[in-house]
Amino acid sequence: MKIIHTLLFLLWTFSSFGYWSEIVTPTTEDLNKIEVINNTAFCIGSNGILLKGTNLGETWTVVSTSATGNLTSIQFTNNSTGYFTTGNGKIYKSTNGGGSWTAKNVHEGGLNTIDFLNTSIGITAGDNGVLYKTTNGGSSWNSLGSQSIYAINDVAFINDTLVVAVGPNGSLLYSTDVGESWVFLNTNTTEVFNAIEKKNNSTAVIVGSNGSYTEFNAANLSIGGIAKVDITGDWLRDVHVTEKSDGYTRTVVVGYSSSYHIENFGWNKWDLDSMNNLTGIHFFNDTVGIICGHHGKIYKTTSGGVPHFTPTVLKESLAVYPNPVASSLFISKNFHNQQVSIYSTSSELVLQKKLTGNQLNVESLSPGPYIIQLSIENIHYTGRFIKQ
Repeated sequence: MKIIHTLLFLLWTFSSFGYWSEIVTPTTEDLNKIEVINNTAFCIGSNGILLKGTNLGETWTVVSTSATGNLTSIQFTNNSTGYFTTGNGKIYKSTNGGGSWTAKNVHEGGLNTIDFLNTSIGITAGDNGVLYKTTNGGSSWNSLGSQSIYAINDVAFINDTLVVAVGPNGSLLYSTDVGESWVFLNTNTTEVFNAIEKKNNSTAVIVGSNGSYTEFNAANLSIGGIAKVDITGDWLRDVHVTEKSDGYTRTVVVGYSSSYHIENFGWNKWDLDSMNNLTGIHFFNDTVGIICGHHGKIYKTTSGGVPHFTPTVLKESLAVYPNPVASSLFISKNFHNQQVSIYSTSSELVLQKKLTGNQLNVESLSPGPYIIQLSIENIHYTGRFIKQ
């Protein structure tokens, strides 16, 4: 939804009570994914369960459909039109805001994911690496063939032409022609990629097994290294990107073993002790969000998922020279073997590597202004420079 954000990783453990509240639901079925449209949410799960949440997810009711088995992915393209996929190869569509749903048989195996570029063009994918595309709002789905992987777990449009799919064993496919043809990317990892989410028109975030996190960069059609967002190895199951009131994006990740992570120029983790087997996350806005999990559990936050206080992080300026710089950038202090990250002025991470002494090679950067950051314990250093 590229090189990885690992600017700052602070670990705190709190009780989850006070900033995540359990919401009463009418089911004990395992829940998988959440979709939000305006002030309404939908949550899908096992045994054909579909829930509708009103009033920003405060009240939940069962929506009756003919679906059976595991419901795997859900998306609305506008206030009226929504879709969900099933483990038995069907796609259900609603044209009345989720009030009623009509099924279409698409695949003999399971479908795991669905994503739409607009109200007409969408991609669905699933077991055996199958991909299908619609250009008429789901009236028909055309097979794009089976790719050279045994499953696709998630798919996401990044911009008007680029779409990316991820799966087990580090599987990653991308298409630059709206899904008509696909390229397999060797990611040099065996991690299971569980979810992908668009971050902006040039970046997608990917999460997976063993706390893994990476980003796909549209500019060079590749990912950076694999970061470990969760050092305990929790399986990260879902990711969502929100836009904060200050204009910056914030990435939130939910882990299967009760962990919740926030990235906004640094990763913070909270262990949500009473909340296990978390599988889906979605926010209505910067502060109000919901998490779903096994046994019909849904939790809601009105504080962005974190306590109403912020741990103290000291901020210091980082002096660099020469400035402007052509190739070798020097840092005024010796941060040997510390990891530094360089961002564009639009907050896109463009370079990340460890320092050798106090020197950093920036020759590969395009000319322009940049922000350089690094963190040591609770001190966060930031500087600026211009690449010639």
